[in-house]
Amino acid sequence: MPLKNRSLLIVEDDEAAAFGYTEYLSQLGCSAITAHTLKDANRLLETAVFDALLLDLRLPDGNALHWIPEQKNSFPQIPIIVISGISDIPTAVQAMKNGAENFLTKPVEMDELTSVLEKCLELSLLRKKTTIQQRLSRVETPCFGVSEKITQLLEFVQLAAANDSVILLQGETGTGKGVLARWIHEKSRRAPEAFVELNCSGLKGELLKSELYGHAKGAFTSAIREREGLMEVADRGTLFLDEIGDMDSEVQAQLLKTIEEKSFRRIGENRVRKSDFRLICATNRDLLEEVTAGRFRSDLYYRICVFPVTVPPLRERIDDIPVLAAHFLAAGSYAGQPFDREVLQALQNYPWPGNVRELKNMLERATLLAQGGNLAISHFPGINGRCGTTGSRVTTDNLYEMEKQHIYSVLGKYNGDKKMASEALGMSFSNLYRRLLQYKKGSGAGTGDQSRKTVTV
Repeated sequence: MPLKNRSLLIVEDDEAAAFGYTEYLSQLGCSAITAHTLKDANRLLETAVFDALLLDLRLPDGNALHWIPEQKNSFPQIPIIVISGISDIPTAVQAMKNGAENFLTKPVEMDELTSVLEKCLELSLLRKKTTIQQRLSRVETPCFGVSEKITQLLEFVQLAAANDSVILLQGETGTGKGVLARWIHEKSRRAPEAFVELNCSGLKGELLKSELYGHAKGAFTSAIREREGLMEVADRGTLFLDEIGDMDSEVQAQLLKTIEEKSFRRIGENRVRKSDFRLICATNRDLLEEVTAGRFRSDLYYRICVFPVTVPPLRERIDDIPVLAAHFLAAGSYAGQPFDREVLQALQNYPWPGNVRELKNMLERATLLAQGGNLAISHFPGINGRCGTTGSRVTTDNLYEMEKQHIYSVLGKYNGDKKMASEALGMSFSNLYRRLLQYKKGSGAGTGDQSRKTVTV
């Protein structure tokens, strides 16, 4: 792996040796910082991010042999290369047991140092990628559609991908904000690094903070071992906070400080840690309304609303339905013929309260009902008889009523089980609950001019 643009920490009390390492590595394009004591090294590790550490063992304030396990525990991603005048085999073996990746003896050949550094950094990257793959779900090739709205949106978002500005993705549930966030990451300079996703509505309080920031062993009852948080995993990559509007106010305050300083502490720990991540947030709520209601911090809102992007609902871009449907059918290895005009018309007339996610779920169910045959209108019970007249223009009021009837129909199918109904609809449980409250209060279509506003799913 090339050493250019890599940040290295050199812990060496011999000023001549430290100068020699720094000069040589600088010529290779590295950024090298020197610490002459373990105390200085601790301070630098707490305030900066390093790709590797070159370590002498005999230092003015202690033997670094016993310092290595502490650092590997706190910064497991940083490879440590020992460069020491102590050349006996037991010392080298103990250093490797304690966590050092390699052991070199003085005087060290610079070509050998370069080779060892490159191999250690490559191994570190492979370990990080393995960790990411274990924690994150399988990535699918995205498909957004071909409509004018989605084309303009992608052109606009590509501008944001070119820099590190915080992006706020807004839109109804199921419109593909998560897929778009990953696409932004893949188009950015951070693409080789981690894309780390966290849904803020699924966790509350200490659990959410632990997932974000990590925790020290014994920080709370269930903290039986030390754990790194997603902010550490996202170092140099992208952190995607989905449903940020559902985040607890206490965590909101902590997140604001983290965004400003790019530093944080694990729960139960005093050590300040650094993470260079790019932040993307998403919400299906109107955050300005949440700010007015006192449920979301105004300072955090203005900090994350640097580059706001609104993802349109599927019913406003029906030209994308054939393309999206073909993509999902191909991804599901559907071998039948494309659906006929009647099915396509029904799909395009349907209001899609669950947006793209509901379309994907409905197509999956239809292929199961088709049992290997061609798809027909009978394989879409959710839209059969609820699609409106072929070729008719669907109004906002009609959409509201059709949407309402469909949601109640699915609820009836599952005997009132909201959790199962929300999964079938492609909606989150909390949004289905809010929608039902809305119907109960009688808001929406039929209540005057306000009825023609888009209803947030």
